[in-house]
Amino acid sequence: MAVGTAVGIRENAASSIRRYFESAADRLGLHHEMRRLLSVPFRELTVELPLRRDDDRLQLFRGYRVQHNGVRGPVLGPVRFQSGLEIDALRATAESMTWRCAVANVPFGGAAGGIACDPGQLSRREFERLTRRYAARVHHLLGIYQDVCAPGVNAGSEAMSWIGDEYSSLRTGTPAAVLGKDAQAGGLPNRESIAGRALAALVSEAAQDNALPDSGLRVAVRSLDQSALHTAQALAEIGCVIVAVSEERGGLRCSTGIDIGALAEHVRTAGSLHGYNGAAETTEVHGLDCDVLVVAAPESTLNGASTGRVRAKLVIEASELVITPAAERSLTNRGVLVVPDLVGAAATVLVANAEWSNNVQGLSIEEAALQREIDNAVLRTYRQVLERGRRERIGMRLAAYSSAIERVARCERLRVA
Repeated sequence: MAVGTAVGIRENAASSIRRYFESAADRLGLHHEMRRLLSVPFRELTVELPLRRDDDRLQLFRGYRVQHNGVRGPVLGPVRFQSGLEIDALRATAESMTWRCAVANVPFGGAAGGIACDPGQLSRREFERLTRRYAARVHHLLGIYQDVCAPGVNAGSEAMSWIGDEYSSLRTGTPAAVLGKDAQAGGLPNRESIAGRALAALVSEAAQDNALPDSGLRVAVRSLDQSALHTAQALAEIGCVIVAVSEERGGLRCSTGIDIGALAEHVRTAGSLHGYNGAAETTEVHGLDCDVLVVAAPESTLNGASTGRVRAKLVIEASELVITPAAERSLTNRGVLVVPDLVGAAATVLVANAEWSNNVQGLSIEEAALQREIDNAVLRTYRQVLERGRRERIGMRLAAYSSAIERVARCERLRVA
């Protein structure tokens, strides 16, 4: 059994967010009624999705949409396409989105949804039909001031454009109810590059706070999709040495640094990291010798059992609930600084807010100005959380959750008083 993991407690997203929430609620002295109100989704929908396969078989899939809390504004959350997707994981993601939006002071609540399927086992035509069927089943929940869908696991711009198109065919409204669309369909151009550069700015700031080298910072990047490459490119631009890049289908490592420009060109022609001959293929990123580990992986990837392999001095949690409480205790005890997901993944909600604002107002902000705005917002969020942690002598995660819960609870008191 991993050190620090209680007997009988399974390390997963649901248990992690309960521990994080309760720790902050205890510190804030939150009343039990408010705890209940803030920890339970206000609406959930489960839908059955029949799909006629290309070989004429009829297969049934299950889809979900969970809306956690909308007291601060419309709910915002990803759409996922994952084999074995369960509603408990989506409840945890939706709640995490509520806190992430609150700590970044973005006027949204949290939501999450998706389909339990493996897109790799579907033809393109099947995937489109299934995606559109899901949009048709949940469209009555969506809306620019109700529920805004954002891209999640295996949901690229094409899938989000299908959802947006299906929504528009069923309901009158602007394209702002669905984000992450192709730029020609109203999406934000270069959204992943913008988020990657904001994350790179955060890495640089946190590294300085942790007395790491100003130049030549050795960084390993793991993500569920090709956003890993965008982050690696942004980090390379500020002088970091990228020792590993990993996505869902595989990864690459090179102790002297990967030529990110050459890798980007390879990905443009080949469509993936596979086959690049300038680095060795790897499935292990967490245990590599590096200064910084940027990890946007499935929930609970870094747990009490796996965290012992981490050699980085700074870990940036760039997607929700990657690190379990037991893993964080272990890292902290070893002197590793952890920037939690409520801060490390702030860029994604800020980029989503920018696309939503553009769509609602019919505007288009110049990319350089938007980049500065999002960079500043990410760094402001980080500094506020860091300062609260130092002032109250608590960790960054507890400081982030405390700030987020305070903001949401304040709005709930105005509504239910």
